[in-house]
Amino acid sequence: MVLKSRPYLLFDAGGTLIFPKFDWISSLISKKGIRISIFEIFKKFSQVYYKIDKALKEKRTPYDGFDLVKEWLSSLNLPKSILNELVLKIIEEDEKNGLWTYTFDKVKGAVEILKKNGYRMSVISNSDGRVEKMLEAVGLRKYFDKVYDSYLVGISKPDKGIFELALKELSLKPQDALFVGDMFYIDVLGANSCDIPAVHLDPFNYYQSWEGAARIRGVEDLPKLLEKIDMKDKSFFPFK
Repeated sequence: MVLKSRPYLLFDAGGTLIFPKFDWISSLISKKGIRISIFEIFKKFSQVYYKIDKALKEKRTPYDGFDLVKEWLSSLNLPKSILNELVLKIIEEDEKNGLWTYTFDKVKGAVEILKKNGYRMSVISNSDGRVEKMLEAVGLRKYFDKVYDSYLVGISKPDKGIFELALKELSLKPQDALFVGDMFYIDVLGANSCDIPAVHLDPFNYYQSWEGAARIRGVEDLPKLLEKIDMKDKSFFPFK
């Protein structure tokens, strides 16, 4: 079914629009005499976040902070002799300058296409008060009407309160919006709990055995998806 009207697009930020400094991390590792591509670093990053989602699904406590970064770098098969040093450098970079200031050209290109095609967009992110600044750093902030940072509004996804706040301020009904995010039990669950249809991002098919959701590889595939979708299709509401 061709859409009769454009949905208002609501995006997650980290893992959807912006990413850790994959280029800087690759350079950091290369200084230790080890060459690892940005693609491989991204793939392992996505795998770790899939494991977090799986833990949430199974109602287990997922790791975060030091353990999360260590799990990520460990999956790159780095020598144990340099592992903790690199983990600490990455955490220090995040605390001092912000780690999530990288994006892909294909993501930026897709957002630009969506804007040119008349889509209005905002961001709803679980962050630490710096997500708007990080979006500015990668040249994406100008495309979005508003940025809802969980730290600043005091509500975190999947709590439907942060979605309800955005709907109210943007004068939207749930059926008039579409949420796009990479964490199934945070982004999709939260959006669906507020009756907002959602698209789940799965760049490396880690979720292929998880049925019942509308999935694409990344934001770069969104313009094509939006050409022909039925927003009432149950695949946009896996938690309903």
